[in-house]
Amino acid sequence: MFIPGAQGGVASRIASQAAIGASSTALSEVVLNNQQITRSYGDGLSHIAATGLLSGVFASAGAMLTPATKNAATREVADALDNISVRSATDVAAASLTDGGSVGAARISEATLEDLTPVAGGAVGKLARRAGSYLTPITRLMESPSKTARRTALELAENNFTLEGNARGIETPVAAETRVRGWRREEAAVVVANKQAYTKYKADGGYLSPAQFREEVGNAMRSGDVHANPVVQEAAQAMRTVVNRVKIEQQRMGLLPPDEELKAIGQESYFPRVYKVGKIVGERDKFRDMLVDWWSRGEKSMPREEAEITADVTINKIVGAKIPQDFANVFMVKSAGSTKGRTLNVPDRLMKDYLESDANYVLQRHIREASAEVELTRTFGSKTLEKQLKDIQDEYDSLMRSNPKDQAKLAKARDNDIRDITALRDRLVGTFGMSDDPSSFFVRAGAFLRRANYVTKLGGMTVSAIPDVARGVMVNGFQKITRGYGAMITQSPAWVASKAEQKKMAVGLETILHTRARTMGDLVDSSARTTAVEAGMERVTDVFGKLTMMGRFDDMNKTVNGMITSDGILSGAFAGRRLAKLGINDNMAARIRGEFQKHGEVIDGWHIGNFEKWDDQYVAGVFQSAVLKDVNNTIITPGIGDTPLWASTPLGKTVFQFKSFTTASYNRATLGGLQEGSAQFYYGTAFQIGLGALTYALKESAKGREVDWSPQKMVIEGIDRSGILGPLMEYNNMAEKATGGMVGLGALLGTSTQSRYASRGFIGSALGPTFGLLDTVTDVTAGVLNGDAGDRIIHNVRTLLPGNNLFWIAPIINQVDPGMR
Repeated sequence: MFIPGAQGGVASRIASQAAIGASSTALSEVVLNNQQITRSYGDGLSHIAATGLLSGVFASAGAMLTPATKNAATREVADALDNISVRSATDVAAASLTDGGSVGAARISEATLEDLTPVAGGAVGKLARRAGSYLTPITRLMESPSKTARRTALELAENNFTLEGNARGIETPVAAETRVRGWRREEAAVVVANKQAYTKYKADGGYLSPAQFREEVGNAMRSGDVHANPVVQEAAQAMRTVVNRVKIEQQRMGLLPPDEELKAIGQESYFPRVYKVGKIVGERDKFRDMLVDWWSRGEKSMPREEAEITADVTINKIVGAKIPQDFANVFMVKSAGSTKGRTLNVPDRLMKDYLESDANYVLQRHIREASAEVELTRTFGSKTLEKQLKDIQDEYDSLMRSNPKDQAKLAKARDNDIRDITALRDRLVGTFGMSDDPSSFFVRAGAFLRRANYVTKLGGMTVSAIPDVARGVMVNGFQKITRGYGAMITQSPAWVASKAEQKKMAVGLETILHTRARTMGDLVDSSARTTAVEAGMERVTDVFGKLTMMGRFDDMNKTVNGMITSDGILSGAFAGRRLAKLGINDNMAARIRGEFQKHGEVIDGWHIGNFEKWDDQYVAGVFQSAVLKDVNNTIITPGIGDTPLWASTPLGKTVFQFKSFTTASYNRATLGGLQEGSAQFYYGTAFQIGLGALTYALKESAKGREVDWSPQKMVIEGIDRSGILGPLMEYNNMAEKATGGMVGLGALLGTSTQSRYASRGFIGSALGPTFGLLDTVTDVTAGVLNGDAGDRIIHNVRTLLPGNNLFWIAPIINQVDPGMR
């Protein structure tokens, strides 16, 4: 039985398909056994079992589809193959639509609990969602009995749920997280502008390194954007436009004092303060004396004794240590990074040696932190969510009065909801799970080792990401995807125009920022760097990210799918339910089409919005957020609600490293796809499994190993590498490692353990790559001390080298690595 709850005719059809698949394979195995003397009957039996299993899986998928849906799937694939170059008829679809929806369209604030309930997606979808609810905060919150908790979760965290209310025109709200991700275009502007300026500086004969140049830009920004070198000054002035855009939004939301107050606390021209925590800790007495001396002088001086107490409190805040007055509760959010120095009235020139000046480092960090506070305040009226948390409490009080028998259960649900909401809020700001002493050795060592794992173990992540191509098929269908990639390959005018516009939406910035790769590598960290070694490791990480070429691959896939999403929204081709899922109700859809008709254009059949010219920039913002959300859901980009809460603690980050994609894929691809229940999801899933099998074959060939082409091995490897089962395959792989392959799917199908875990020991499999790394270091150290330079030790030394498994160089290294023979 492949579908829980399937009965009668459905069950018999699934069983018959499995039997047909197995029997057909059995006949071929009889022939093959007669022809191939070396072929064992065990091989034949395992092949028969695998084929039966696969046939049953696809029969299960087929049983979920109506005949009309199956026919539509068949027609779409056939039409796409026959008409790849034929122009889409989306203009006709757009013309057939009405001019807009009702001005009084239903809003999320009016939604009922049923409206905010995710679509079941059949028996399997419902079971999958319930299983997932125990893993991540966003899935738990969507099972909450509180309407306020569900609505707040949707407004906080980006997700891929289809709600019951979407079919009734109630739009899913644009999440604060999606808006925060939109601010990455400002980050990208900083990086690109400084890179271009440095190129010009070197062409003029400059001698500074890139890092030194960026520090000069930062120093100039503290001094009225003035510098002796005209290129540095020009770069500082360019950065000022970015800083001002952030500052204006902060001031508008009441998060930053007016310019007059900023000057009063010692900033000649506003440049966010990020402290060199390590230097302050190492020179605490010197830094303290500087503060005390400054505060003890002048007209507004304070008594020296008071200045000394104030200095100690200030230093404790800067380095993140607890202070007696800091009583944490759910209405407080820890200050993050650059926001710690707002009220320290000491001139920047006096603290220059204790402040970070690298313009890229300071401004990127500032944009990430400030944007979260801005969007939380814009969405909820306060960055603390105080009102929403109180509303949740009040709603549960009412529920408990109405259901006295369930008070204990409701009280537990209330506590869980508040915990999850505050966790999502703090994750967005970047402080959830942060140690009380973020500059402690163990916290810093953990972050350093995670970076070491990233540069030594993820050289092949671009090859591992090949199944991402199938995600577009699952979401947009085969015909649209082939048309999109066709536009990219030919570099058509539509592709060039759409690519440029999407960058303004913060889509396709991975080559610049490597945000997705860093998130999947669990390198998101709000704590400050404290030593030169840590700063050096950051630079190594940046270089490694470029060498993997993952950013270019991500940008290709994201831009293709963003082009399709933009076209579908602007042309009116998308169904109302999909638009509502993306935050667009009927009225907003009409407003978007109205702006497009005035300012947009159609190039080679593709609709290009030119949204910067739109009269109503609020409408433009909704359009941009819809495209960004859809792209992040299509090319899975883990978000604040997609990983277990314990994975954000210092130890949890270490144990859970490289696993965030599995839970995010389960939330966004598996659960979202089962809810949609479309034909393209199922044939896209089959395609993704096929690409997963291809990835396995490519990786094994690169290592010089023989590829197991047996059906059962290809299927199980394809499922594992596709990510479609999310954490379930992680559990299977750990069980196989723990039992030496005696328990798990490998044992069931007669294959070995999965190749993705083949090089890991049990410690690395169960406790994460850091513990595996320490195990390897211990092994190498013992070998060196014992004079053992055997093949195993040499191979282990190779695995400790940054970039040792970059997919384009690993095959060469494998030729001389004795551990790969």
